[in-house]
Amino acid sequence: MKFSLSLFSLFAMSASAIELSPANYDAETAGKSVFIKFFAPWCGHCKKLKPDWDKLMDEFSGSATQLVADVDCTADGKSLCDEISVQGYPTLKYGDPTALQDYQGERDFDSLKKFVEENLKPMCSPSNIDLCDDDKKAEIEEFLNMPLDELNGKIAVEEKKIKD
Repeated sequence: MKFSLSLFSLFAMSASAIELSPANYDAETAGKSVFIKFFAPWCGHCKKLKPDWDKLMDEFSGSATQLVADVDCTADGKSLCDEISVQGYPTLKYGDPTALQDYQGERDFDSLKKFVEENLKPMCSPSNIDLCDDDKKAEIEEFLNMPLDELNGKIAVEEKKIKD
């Protein structure tokens, strides 16, 4: 019976974990400040961090404004890791999902939890427009009201700039 409860709690804990990939990144991170662990399953330091990171993901799993998640750089998340130039494992990054910053702090549960509570605040976005200043609100409203073909054209121009 004790074994069954332990096994159940292990599955329940991992069920709330979010593993990001290119397929779900935008949807899962939309309107949230993020804290992401980029890892490789075979990495010793990653294995050591896993229990505290899993506990942290569970702690913030219901948050509407904060996301703590994983990216497996050896599987579906490989292209995300390549895109942000992950050089070693585990790499921890936080902030705006489109402009991640390097985390350099301690890696125990209490330190990680304190960091999330103090640094991952709701940010200006279409889903949190009330947090935006007047200029940003106007810019967001302009894009939201723009015809789709015009918006796609602007996106294509910006993507070309990035590619070039």
